[in-house]
Amino acid sequence: MAENSSASAPGTDPLSFFISNLYTGSGSVRLQQMGLERIDEENSSNRSSSYLTALPTWENARNSERHRIHIPQPLVLKRAHPRPESRDPILENDALSKEVGELNRSGSQRSIFKSRASTPTHDERPCHRRKLFWLVVFGVCLLSVVTILGAVLGVYLGPKHSDPIPTVTQIPAGSPPTPTVTVGGEEPSPSPSALSQIASVAVTGWSVPGSMGYNVMWLFWQNTEGYLSRAAYNSSTGNWTRVNNFVEAKRGTPLAATALNAEWYTDQENYTFMSTQYQANIAFIDGKNHLNEWIFPDTGPEIGRPGPLSQQKYTAREDSKIASYWPHLVYQGTSGEIRGAHYACHEKNECWHERVFSTTDARNGTHLVVTPMQNNLSSLGLFYQEKGGRMLVYTEDEDEIGALWENAAFSELIPSNASVAAFSTTRTTFPADPNLNNYLLWRDASDTIQMSWRDDDSGWKGPITYPAFAGAEHNTALACLTGLTFPNAPLQTGTELARCYFQTGRALREVSFDGDSWNIVGVVPIDF
Repeated sequence: MAENSSASAPGTDPLSFFISNLYTGSGSVRLQQMGLERIDEENSSNRSSSYLTALPTWENARNSERHRIHIPQPLVLKRAHPRPESRDPILENDALSKEVGELNRSGSQRSIFKSRASTPTHDERPCHRRKLFWLVVFGVCLLSVVTILGAVLGVYLGPKHSDPIPTVTQIPAGSPPTPTVTVGGEEPSPSPSALSQIASVAVTGWSVPGSMGYNVMWLFWQNTEGYLSRAAYNSSTGNWTRVNNFVEAKRGTPLAATALNAEWYTDQENYTFMSTQYQANIAFIDGKNHLNEWIFPDTGPEIGRPGPLSQQKYTAREDSKIASYWPHLVYQGTSGEIRGAHYACHEKNECWHERVFSTTDARNGTHLVVTPMQNNLSSLGLFYQEKGGRMLVYTEDEDEIGALWENAAFSELIPSNASVAAFSTTRTTFPADPNLNNYLLWRDASDTIQMSWRDDDSGWKGPITYPAFAGAEHNTALACLTGLTFPNAPLQTGTELARCYFQTGRALREVSFDGDSWNIVGVVPIDF
């Protein structure tokens, strides 16, 4: 009975037979032998007893007061291996080692061994993998950031190889134009199909009074790369100053040039022209169909700078033309209406104002031309085509009272999409007459340049052509120059500034009007 009580004493676990075979340390063989000997002794003791202790029932096992029987677990042999910093072996299956440790602590008797592996190896390996994983993620993120940053800096800080650098060239008047050379180094064929077509030309200018007075003319065009260029002529030197590629514009953009005298705004604090006297302006359309302005003060810089009109973001229709005479700018709105913007600084930094003219329905893409009809800019004339093709003149006085006019000299004669240009001079026979002489040049169906005019109160006359107009290219652009007039600033007398420009072959011809006839001055040295 004593042996039976010893076999079922509290704390004795039936699993001890198998647990004893799970060992650590250098004396593993000895421990295993000791465990086997103990088991043999127990078995011998049990066999010598008068009866066997029955296994507990489920209800007895649930009773917390009954002694628990140690049930051995199956022996699972695992290969032991040492830690890098220790010669003692550890279990490869550390999860089982944990369970063994918990079982050894559950009873009142201490186990004959303890696992020496304080930190399971299966926790070390994922730790290294997690570190490697996050290092890889960090490297990929850093590489992505560096790549994106490099691309951004390359766009904003890197050189734009496609943008040509503006150049300034002094060219004597009357010099032939520089031919455009193809990639192969050969001059292009003189056939009409190989000629570069100038889509639009614009001109402005003024006369500087005094005993040493002189005339200045500014001519603008767009080259085949889409950049604007200009050539300025000074009669005191007889030279042209050409500036190429000063700004990029929409391909085929219409152009409108005008000029002002800053003395008109003397003692008006809302106007600022930065110590300049004369200023040339060129209006054009950008890729978003917004009206833009580039200004050239006579004090520089030669390549000009953006003007305040560009900040207004006035939007023109896709095929709109534009026309300008300071301080007015005319264009066609997105719905086909003819709109006007004028410069008047009623308040500081609020100078451009826009409105719609009271015209008839205009043809989409109609050519637009403006010129002063009376001295001191007391009346302005706007030429445009209606939807039916009729060319009309819309006049408006300084009080914005408008009137529409048609005549037999050009209203039913000008083809649709034909180039037109206009200019005005003083009436030399009646200097006190507020009305000005008005001239309209236009291209007929046979590409001949015609002229209609009004030089008295009898109305418009013509059309008529002149030998100086011969040789104009098919669909050539036209531009004519009118001097400066402004309220209380009359137009210069005479016809010195009466000039027009059109394309002939690979040149831009300049012709002058003396009041009776036209003469060829020469060609303007431009780039295509």
